[in-house]
Amino acid sequence: MAYVTHLKPDGTYQPLKAHEENVAALAGKFAEAFGAKAHGERTGLLHDIGKYSDNGQKRQRDPEHTAKVDHATAGTQMAWKLKDCVAAFAVAGHHGGLPDMGSGSDDGGGTLWARLNKRLTGGNDPSAWKTEIEIPAKVRFPAWLAAEKDARRLAMYTRMLFSCLVDADYLDTETAIQGGQTRGEGETPERLLEKLNAHVAPWLEAPANELCAKRSEILARCLHGGEEEKGLFTLTVPTGGGKTFSSLAFALEQAAAQKLDRVIYVIPYTSIIEQTADVFREILGADQVLEHHSGVLYETGDHATAESISMAQATENWDIPVVVTTAVQFFESLYSNRPAACRKLHHLAKSVIVMDEAQMLPVDHLRPCVHALSELSAHYGASVVLCTATQPALTPIFREFQPELSPRELCPEELAVSQVFRRTTITCAGK
Repeated sequence: MAYVTHLKPDGTYQPLKAHEENVAALAGKFAEAFGAKAHGERTGLLHDIGKYSDNGQKRQRDPEHTAKVDHATAGTQMAWKLKDCVAAFAVAGHHGGLPDMGSGSDDGGGTLWARLNKRLTGGNDPSAWKTEIEIPAKVRFPAWLAAEKDARRLAMYTRMLFSCLVDADYLDTETAIQGGQTRGEGETPERLLEKLNAHVAPWLEAPANELCAKRSEILARCLHGGEEEKGLFTLTVPTGGGKTFSSLAFALEQAAAQKLDRVIYVIPYTSIIEQTADVFREILGADQVLEHHSGVLYETGDHATAESISMAQATENWDIPVVVTTAVQFFESLYSNRPAACRKLHHLAKSVIVMDEAQMLPVDHLRPCVHALSELSAHYGASVVLCTATQPALTPIFREFQPELSPRELCPEELAVSQVFRRTTITCAGK
């Protein structure tokens, strides 16, 4: 028989083998950003082998067949046989969310062990996948993951591989159901940098006054600093020093010079986000900047514009050159187990992440926040910039997680303490 999955607009079905191979290719492409291409490909091949069962095919072919069919357990069990616990978690959760581990005695329920203990017989036997799919017995994991047994590092890697799988699955399903590719590509960091340079050129050439001259000097230093090797940076600029433009200048120069894919601008307050996003859209183009937080809703109904639909799609996986978002959205996604929240995570790899007002990182959750940033910088090819007028003392925590990380300051001290930025006069009022 022909094994199929999604019903296409022309009334035919997408071959299940094609879906498996498409998802594998996409997941591998996404995971290549952090050295896990082969692992992503194998996870993609594993994810839907449960649809090869008789019940799985009935579910795919019969619109009236409303009974739920568990198609994730087969791939989960196969991954476990391959001694690949990361892929097992990712496949188990690619629809319902990453499960808890549970215990070996679990019989039923949503834990990983419950899936591993489940018997797939009769109509749920998925063994027909072997007639169409060849799953590699061995894949090479990233060397940095295998070098140390670090539970936090493994958890982060699991979410990142999960993100690659979920986004690849959604994208290929969307393409099949809608009859073709519906998403456009954004402009390159090089092109966006050209736009920014054109915008700020008059400031650099002829500053209006002493204050503007100092701002321009900081801006020029950040443009030059973007050529440095990617890693962890601080940008300590006094209030009024133009850190919004300077940080964007560094981020785009860094992305262009280091072949990174996008800029993620993380801000604690929605009021600041709206102002910052407006500035970025004015310079770079409205279709190149996504403003993503709880206060923005993009129309997708019958009266929606093409731009609104494009932005709504970009909220799903952050596949856009510049994202302006909240710290809540950023960190809750990093520690979520839900497919919709985790789908965007792989696009944090090979990006420039600017943490604006870095002193506002939540103290109650400071260690997990710093750990996530340190992992992104050390192992996922990202550059992280802590941007503020009052730099928090985070270096000891970064070095606890990644001893080799040493933040580099982008604003020279002589500029940061310039009297031209002072807005107050401090006097002794007595005892």
